[in-house]
Order: sequence, then structure tokens, then C-alpha cells
Amino acid sequence: MANIPSELVAAFRGAARPLSSEEAAGLLPVLTSILERCEAAWPGVRLAPGAFVAHLALHTPSGEPPAQAVAALQAEDLYLALAAVEGQRAAMDVLESAVLVPAGRAVRRVEDSDAFVDEVLQLTRLRLLVEEGGRAPRLTEYAGRGPLRRWAEAVALGIALSLKRRPERSTPLDDALIAADLGAADPELEHIRHRYRPAFRAAFTEALAKLAPRDRNLLRMGLVQGLGVESLGALHQVHASTVSRWMAKAREALLEHTRLALARRLALNTSQLDSLLRVLDGSLELSLASLLKEG
Repeated sequence: MANIPSELVAAFRGAARPLSSEEAAGLLPVLTSILERCEAAWPGVRLAPGAFVAHLALHTPSGEPPAQAVAALQAEDLYLALAAVEGQRAAMDVLESAVLVPAGRAVRRVEDSDAFVDEVLQLTRLRLLVEEGGRAPRLTEYAGRGPLRRWAEAVALGIALSLKRRPERSTPLDDALIAADLGAADPELEHIRHRYRPAFRAAFTEALAKLAPRDRNLLRMGLVQGLGVESLGALHQVHASTVSRWMAKAREALLEHTRLALARRLALNTSQLDSLLRVLDGSLELSLASLLKEG
């Protein structure tokens, strides 16, 4: 052992079971080869060798020689997964193109809708990369027994099927909007809301389609999923205050596009439109959340 570089073996031993001298001697060249392969597989992605070896050890099955067990793992994928959890931009980019994009194609087998796929992939990113309720990011649980692409696909499909099974709202959208009347029971106002609600829904759908995918997803995840700016910031690798600014601008853009589309559909001038929006204003936030959930 004295003539064997000890750092990698020590890192493995510290995270796994004790090793005999013979096991350590056989393990070292395997670990060295794995590190070289991983660094070649993902240019621009770099992990501390000791940290990665310890991660390997945590996922190495017991009951067989350690060198043989480690060699059987999908080491390159484990390397990429750990780097992505650490927030390395190069690793996040590879995860997106090589793992999540193919997962999105699989999700289309559940529902072939861009909006549905976008929502599923955002929830998948969140589950894989962000700590939730004290639970570590799910990507830390990837054990390298099979390709990361297939493992992430299974996570995304599980989310997609869960979304498809979610119960429908017990209160229809129209009833929910009326219930948001802030206590006003004016029959004439309710008549106005009822008359213009289809136009508002159509205008909103048109406005939503004009938003950038990131802004649509931010509003969905904030207003529908109830995620806070801290979680969304961790997902997008930016500060929470940046997410707040993004969401404020997205909401402002959505409302402005909705106003313009509504005025065009109803042939209203500015004064008439402002009057109508004042009537609808009491239910506007609930309208956003409800229609985002539908769209």
C-alpha cells in the first residue's frame, strides 16, 4: 500500500466498506481509468477526484470485488449527474440536451402537447436538481445501474402520468371567477362578467402563447404549482430576486397582451376597455391561475 497513491482509494474507503490491501491495489487502476473516461466524456465538466470517487463508492454494490463492481457502473453518467447537482453550467447544458430533451419525446407518448411537455420537464428539472422539503435533489439518488437518460425518462413519465391522473377542479372556472367577486353581489356586474368571460378567456390564451417558454413556465410553477422564488431560483441557477423580477415582468406582459387582445376582439376603445377591466379586476389573479392550469 505504501507505493500506491492513496488519495483515490482513501476516498473510496471512507465512503464504503473497509478494503483489504489486495482489493485496494486492484481498485486503484480502475478508479484512475474511470476518472480519465469521465473527464474525456464531458469536456468542461470537472469534479474533485476524491469527491467523485466517494460518490462512486456510495453507489457501488456490495457482495462482489470492489474493482469489478465499480467497473460495472455507468460512471460517466454518475459523473455528469453529480456535476449537475453541484450546479455546474456545462453539466446542466449536457443534462438538458442529452437527457431531458429525449425525456420530453417520451412524455409526448402520454400527451402530445407542447404545453404539457413543458410543464412535465419543468417539474422534472425541479425534482432532479432542487432540494424539496428537506429531501436531497433526486439526481443524487441515481445509482448508475443503467443509463441516466433512461432513469430520467422514467422520472419524467412518472410525473406525466401523475399530472394526467390529477382530479379535475371540483369548481368550474366560471363559478370560481364569480366566487372571486370580493363579496359584491351586484347582478348587473355578474351579467357583465358572464357576457365577456369567453372573450377574456380567448384573449388570455392568445396572450399566453406570446410569452417566452421560460416566462410561461415561471408563471405556471409560481401561480399553479405554488413554488416560491427560492426554489425557482435554485432551478434556474439565479438569485431569488432575479426570479421575482422575471415573474413580475412576465405577469405584466401577460396582462398587457390580454388587454390588447381583448380590446381587439371586442372593438373597444381605451376608455371602454378600462371600464371593463375595472369590473373584471376583482377576479383577475384567480383568472390567471385557473387559465394557466388549463393552458
